[in-house]
Amino acid sequence: MQTPPPSLEMQILSAMEEVVFSASFPELKIIYVSPSVETLSGYPIDFFKQELGAWWKMIHPEDTQIVKQALDSLNQNDKFRIRYRILTKDNQIKFVQSQGRLIRDESGKVLRFDGMVTDISELLFLQDFIKNESLDIKQLLLENNILFNGSQDSMFLVEIIDTGDFVIRRINSAYEKATGVSQTLIQGKTPIDLLGEVLGAPIIKNFRNAIKAKSTISYEESIPMPAGTKVWTTALTPIEVDGKFKFIIGASKDITEQKRAESALKESNERYALILEVSSDGWFDWDLTNDSVIYSRRWWLEFGNDEKPENVQISYWKSLIHPDDQEWVSEFLDNIMHSQRETFEFSFQMKKRKGNYAHVLSRCYIQRDASGNKIRMVGSNSDLTEIKKIEYTLRKAKEMAEAANLAKGNFLANMSHEIRTPLNGIIGFTELLLHASLTDEQKEYLRSIYLSGKSLLSLVNQILDFSKIDSGKMDLELISTDLIDLVRSTVDLFQISAASQAILLKLNLDPALPKFVSLDPLRVRQVLSNLIGNAIKFTHEGEVVVSVKPIKGSDDIIDIEFSVADTGIGIDISSQTKLFDSFSQADTSITRKYGGTGLGLTITSELIQKMNSHLRFESELGKGSTFYFVLTLHVNSSGSVSSNLFEEKQSTPDESIIVENNLIQNDILIVEDNDLNKRLLSKMLLKRYPNIQLRYAVDGADALNQFQKKIPDLIFMDLQMPVMDGYTASVEIRTLEKKLDRRTPIVALTAGAFFSVKDTAMESGMDDFLTKPISSVDLYNTVEKWLSSSRV
Repeated sequence: MQTPPPSLEMQILSAMEEVVFSASFPELKIIYVSPSVETLSGYPIDFFKQELGAWWKMIHPEDTQIVKQALDSLNQNDKFRIRYRILTKDNQIKFVQSQGRLIRDESGKVLRFDGMVTDISELLFLQDFIKNESLDIKQLLLENNILFNGSQDSMFLVEIIDTGDFVIRRINSAYEKATGVSQTLIQGKTPIDLLGEVLGAPIIKNFRNAIKAKSTISYEESIPMPAGTKVWTTALTPIEVDGKFKFIIGASKDITEQKRAESALKESNERYALILEVSSDGWFDWDLTNDSVIYSRRWWLEFGNDEKPENVQISYWKSLIHPDDQEWVSEFLDNIMHSQRETFEFSFQMKKRKGNYAHVLSRCYIQRDASGNKIRMVGSNSDLTEIKKIEYTLRKAKEMAEAANLAKGNFLANMSHEIRTPLNGIIGFTELLLHASLTDEQKEYLRSIYLSGKSLLSLVNQILDFSKIDSGKMDLELISTDLIDLVRSTVDLFQISAASQAILLKLNLDPALPKFVSLDPLRVRQVLSNLIGNAIKFTHEGEVVVSVKPIKGSDDIIDIEFSVADTGIGIDISSQTKLFDSFSQADTSITRKYGGTGLGLTITSELIQKMNSHLRFESELGKGSTFYFVLTLHVNSSGSVSSNLFEEKQSTPDESIIVENNLIQNDILIVEDNDLNKRLLSKMLLKRYPNIQLRYAVDGADALNQFQKKIPDLIFMDLQMPVMDGYTASVEIRTLEKKLDRRTPIVALTAGAFFSVKDTAMESGMDDFLTKPISSVDLYNTVEKWLSSSRV
């Protein structure tokens, strides 16, 4: 009986160099092993089929643990892949790679263990060979890699296989970046695999054209890629190996942007031609070679004559320039022509067709030839007549406004200085007297003088606050604040004042109010204080009610209404329109009866506007008024209370005994031109520091002389003085100190509390700042800050 021919599968397995096997698990009894096992091991195939554990005998003793661990992991992973060594029948060592997996039925029961063993000895030998190869070969490989991946062009290598297919083997990094296709995605695929039949067929056609031409061919193509559709210019070069074309090297350059630019340029030129035609500006094209000009239709309608606007001599344009401008325009153009400038613009007067002159702005561009010679000037003319009129009107209005604003600023600054200077003496000497041994009656008189001075100082500060708002120099500082504590502590400040007038001051806080919100606590307190103070001031009997309640809210944003209602004198309808005007009150009789600057509500209204809200009111003459506003606030989970945000000021003067400090014995220079301020500062210093040495200078120049004679330990420097002011003196002292190895602290003294004074003082080299009237507490803190006991 004739043996049937082997099946196709058995023929394939017999032809394979790899050893294919199937075994029981975990017994590892061989069910099938391919014939190539004889070539690998030197043992006959029956050796493995008949002898249980025959394969174990071939494993190198040092690698048995590797195989054992892999087999142990099969129950968890169902597959493994390992490398180890075997000993052949003639005792040769071979390196093999073994991989296999468990085959299970539908219930998960193991049926068998299938796998493959590959001889990788030559691969490892080649790997070692490359590692040990000469530096020349390594350098060559490195250079080839640099050329391939260093190219800015997108390069690719295609293998021509025996079946006639084209398989992509490699692409460079520029190709990956340009197309969005990675090496792992494209490697080993044909154009059809990658792009499909429709897009892949033209590419294959190009590959065949390159082989047919037997030389480099170039073409443009548009291909959709993951990074977007690209337009390429591609060069294909066929490579011959052993008399047969085996590879194709491709180099593609992305010209997508170039194509887009060309299309955009064409579209732009067409659009620009239309714009020029309908533009209100006229344009011209001056041929510098023959001095002739071509004008646009728009230009010629405005400035031309009845002839055609073509090849007009430049002399015609020059004849239109106003006589007052002809000389300088001619000189200007002459300088331009002798310079290297390409673009410029200038404005002059030109005569129009109707005979009147117009202000014209010319914008020009000079074109050069390849040698750099000027051959052409193109440009446009814009009629500026109406703009010039508007500019003149605005300039005059601006000058007037700036002059008025400067005068107002100077007035406020000077008023502040002039009022604060005598206040410094009044409040300062009163404070010193209150530390002395006096009768109760004398102390009561002095307290009245002190509080009156403080009241006057508050008025000055209010005017300066208005100036800050008016100049736009006041900024809000948003802080997460305990809203309920802020409102309650503000109302508490007025309880004594209200009680002294037999007025009931009530606070209504809605239980639904959030505890912490983001706002400027200082300015909100100032607003509420102004409204509450006004309500108490203009109420003879009855009550003042402060209410705070939420209006609406969503998520972490809430609208909160603040209101202050009183049963006071009210406001008549005719006076309500000027209620928020600066330096005004409802009528002059209110000023006589109640006093005040008339700035309180103006400042309050401006501050509320800074908070993106409006101050509103309802009032009836003789029955009272209600002022209210709504703030949109951000709700927070935590924040600060008023005691941490404000340094609560004393409402009464400090009458405590001044404790002497005998440790400070330094030399102090007082630079002050006002005798009263000089005596006050001396008395305040000597009261606490009896062992100091005081020197005096009447102005900045005298201070420099005193400094050069003997360097003091501390300088108190007035800012506004005759001969030389404090700013200049400080700059000069800092210049002298550059040659010395020390720096003397300079403390600025000023009656001008304007917002820019402190910054200017610090910029001139001063170290600290005291505002008149000077508080004894602030003065002593400043001295001991700069003259610690360690410097005695």
